[in-house]
Amino acid sequence: MPYNRACGMLSLTIKSEPTVDPSSAQHRIRKSVLVRGVVQGVGFRPFVYRLAMQNALGGHIGNDTDGVTIEIEGAEHAVEDFLHRLTSDAPPISRIDSVQVSELTPVGETAFTIVHSQVLGKVSTGIPADAATCADCLRELLDPQDRRYRYPFLNCTNCGPRFTITRRIPYDRPQTSMAAFPMCAACRAEYDDPLNRRFHAQPNACWDCGPRVWLESPRGEKIASDDPIAQCIEELLAGRIMGIKGIGGFHLAVDATSEEAVTRLRERKHRYGKPLAVMVRDMEAARSLCLINDEESALLQTSARPIVIARVRAGSGFAPSVAPGIPWLGVYLPYAPLQHLLFADTRVRALVMTSANLSEEPIAIDNAEARQRLGNIADAFLMHNREILQRCDDTVTAIVDGAPQLIRRARGYVPLGIELPFDSPPLLAVGGHLKSVFTLARGRYAYQSQHLGDLENLTGLDFFTESLAHLMHTFEIEPQAVVHDLHPGYLSTTWAKQWAAEHNIPTIAVQHHHAHIAACMAEHAIQGPVIGLSLDGTGYGTDGRIWGGEVLIANHDSFERFAHLDYVALPGGDAAVREPWRMAFAHLLAAGFSEEEAGKLVGASGQETRLLSRMIERGINAPLTSSLGRLFDAVAAVVLNRRRVDYEAQAAIELEGVAVDEPNDAAGYELTLVQGDWAKREPMRINPSVLWKELVVDLRSGVTPAQIGARFHAGVADAFLRAAVAARAANGVATVAMSGGVMHNRRLARSLRRELESQGFEVFAHRRVSPGDGGLSYGQAAIGASKLKAV
Repeated sequence: MPYNRACGMLSLTIKSEPTVDPSSAQHRIRKSVLVRGVVQGVGFRPFVYRLAMQNALGGHIGNDTDGVTIEIEGAEHAVEDFLHRLTSDAPPISRIDSVQVSELTPVGETAFTIVHSQVLGKVSTGIPADAATCADCLRELLDPQDRRYRYPFLNCTNCGPRFTITRRIPYDRPQTSMAAFPMCAACRAEYDDPLNRRFHAQPNACWDCGPRVWLESPRGEKIASDDPIAQCIEELLAGRIMGIKGIGGFHLAVDATSEEAVTRLRERKHRYGKPLAVMVRDMEAARSLCLINDEESALLQTSARPIVIARVRAGSGFAPSVAPGIPWLGVYLPYAPLQHLLFADTRVRALVMTSANLSEEPIAIDNAEARQRLGNIADAFLMHNREILQRCDDTVTAIVDGAPQLIRRARGYVPLGIELPFDSPPLLAVGGHLKSVFTLARGRYAYQSQHLGDLENLTGLDFFTESLAHLMHTFEIEPQAVVHDLHPGYLSTTWAKQWAAEHNIPTIAVQHHHAHIAACMAEHAIQGPVIGLSLDGTGYGTDGRIWGGEVLIANHDSFERFAHLDYVALPGGDAAVREPWRMAFAHLLAAGFSEEEAGKLVGASGQETRLLSRMIERGINAPLTSSLGRLFDAVAAVVLNRRRVDYEAQAAIELEGVAVDEPNDAAGYELTLVQGDWAKREPMRINPSVLWKELVVDLRSGVTPAQIGARFHAGVADAFLRAAVAARAANGVATVAMSGGVMHNRRLARSLRRELESQGFEVFAHRRVSPGDGGLSYGQAAIGASKLKAV
């Protein structure tokens, strides 16, 4: 099998002879086939090779920057069968976006040839996402007779790291961090054999030639051990915090059944209330911790292996401080061989496996970086020497309204392209401020970055620019415009304007809630107009105020505000987000309660109430907001005595959680619709004053927090339903797109859909991008592309 240099890349030619006599065919044809999508690094070429052999076809297949190119020749019926099975039988982690077929003149070719790595033109194929260890590799990992027994880096074309070890397309070993590990003869033989499932598995390795693991102290001193993974298990069972290098970064791990260990991890990591994710051995173990329904079970077992938020099972035995104050737990299954080896020891029941960082910092990926940043957190490290080229945190998902919803899109999903409903010029959309995710778009596809965290400091901005450079290089996208949020104070906005000026390209400012609705529209290829329910915590409005409870009439390139939650002061600005009692006090005053009554209901001192009253009265550091997220916070502050929060949306999540077992037919509190003048484009207002009066009566009458929570959710759903009905009456629009971070709320999302559909609306919600700010840049990209198309 000769190796040649072609186009500066490695080229391999393999020929197969037909398994059926070609002379039996009465009519021969030849076709050219271009397959676009995720078709590199997923076993697609060996699949095509075997398919060609089975059909006695000649021709060739090769990787290039468009995807894979195939020329196929043989009997007409055999070629037609080949083309049908090309899509119906494709490898499990491939994704075919398009197949272009054209006629060629037969040349009498009977042998099939594999040639790869033709670097021509701009990249339009996709890098595969990292995929969980497949069943075949898992069997080898745990088989004492296999040469890869307990090897923590085994993989094949159906599984293993992809995005996190790739420098650029085409996806070949020299373009990955595995280039540092020349294959041994046995691995090379597998790699070169088209009938082997490791044919061109770029991360292919074994004990003799691949990466290694070792233990070391926080000071970087190697810890002698014949079996570092076994020793790591002993440390975990002894209650110690271990820094474990994985696929897309380090995890901080502790025994999830040890309250002492979990508490110590929280203290060192400065993560005091936010839930921690728990990894378990298998589905049986997952069901022992959580009440897993069929949809959650299916989601847990996809090749992406995301964290799935599921209902906690009573008496499950994990440490209370893993997920304090809520009835859900983020649970997930092992997705890397090293993780499977941790759970091969039956003493290990459940491990907290949380991002290795201080709160809100990027996840650590480099060994030296881990020592420097995590040395005061971890008691020891389980290191390895396979370089991680891209930080990529674990994906977080939930089943919302009966379907999967992305809360944090990262490992297993990135960098898979998401279709746009129309062609886009090359552009960059930078997203917002929290839950930062950028999007690069070109043609009919948008490529979202992994979850980057909050853009609140230079560390977060460095991660942003590092990831942007990688994806721009990978997909060879040179933006011709930059799209950003309307908020002038966002770091992403400032950066976008500066970067665009440096590259002499235009910027496009997009209103936050319009971007949310456009993301939902683009995801479902809705041309518009739609009634957009854009419900979240914070977004800069066109009037300079803080929006968040919006009913829009939206197209891709424009929107109008039909209705919104009534404005209420946000006393203290960001302080009111951290201290929900401030928001509750403002809402109670707006609803007609006296300063004294409001102060008692939120547990404020006389000095606190006087201070906030003056701030609101004089408009000093008390901007106006229409945020539904802040209304949730305010109700939680009164009903659950939640004065402070440790993480974003904590109060709202707890309010949803307290009502989790209440029936869905609760009578809702009333929110009043105050008519606007649509002819003058004066929006309708949704006023919650009556809600507050009814809620306080219930509270003083001894109605349980669970019942109050259920009535509150029902009232909010009914108010936005009535606003949508009014919008339809005024505009004739009967399609609703729901977006914004509040749509992570299962109870509200379910109620809204049920009530809207009962009134004859067609309702769309997010499935492939997050409804929260993680999906914002995708909506910005759709709006930017639409505006540029109209120029």
